[in-house]
Amino acid sequence: MFHKLKTVAQMTRTMRRGEHVGDVPVLKMTLFMDQEAPSRHTDQALAMHDINFSHIDPTQLVRLPQGTFGHAYGRFMAFHQLQPFNFSSAIKPLFEKYPITIRYVRVHDMIHTLLDFDTSLAGELGVYSFVGQQHYTPTLDWAARVADRVAVLPFWQRARLKAAQARGKALAKDAAVLIAAPLETLFEQPLDEVRRAFIPCFARVSLPTAA
Repeated sequence: MFHKLKTVAQMTRTMRRGEHVGDVPVLKMTLFMDQEAPSRHTDQALAMHDINFSHIDPTQLVRLPQGTFGHAYGRFMAFHQLQPFNFSSAIKPLFEKYPITIRYVRVHDMIHTLLDFDTSLAGELGVYSFVGQQHYTPTLDWAARVADRVAVLPFWQRARLKAAQARGKALAKDAAVLIAAPLETLFEQPLDEVRRAFIPCFARVSLPTAA
């Protein structure tokens, strides 16, 4: 109990300072999960330790040439008024217990950028449908299954949601394991080349249209 209270206090301080925004979702997760379940991707995520804790400067991203992955990611974050998930040194000791979850927190918005999904309900559903097909952890698989159920609830968006869901699953079929990709080292590379390298079928899978 004392540990959980200490975690809540740490999370509150982080939110008040507005720094290291990646700490907050990780600290929330530790309140409900003592340790991440083993996965076939655990070692791949652990190998991303140093890259995962490198600092991402959003102002530098948008200064990269148009057409690069980093510029697209920076524009995505600016348009949706988001900040990159940078982590404080306090999160480093947790990485061995939660490598995939922490890695996924870090790259979630990069995955949005690569898949070309926005932050709407349909966009989030598309990303979770993709993630569910990649089978990172049982917890994320469960989140993907919940997203599947959500897709049928808002009837006025049902066609758009189902299309996003289908597209996310289709993109995952021959995609690389994105939590194991050194995405932070590829910001200066052309976005199209990064997509071809990690999501070969991207150009063949169309965007969902509005309902």
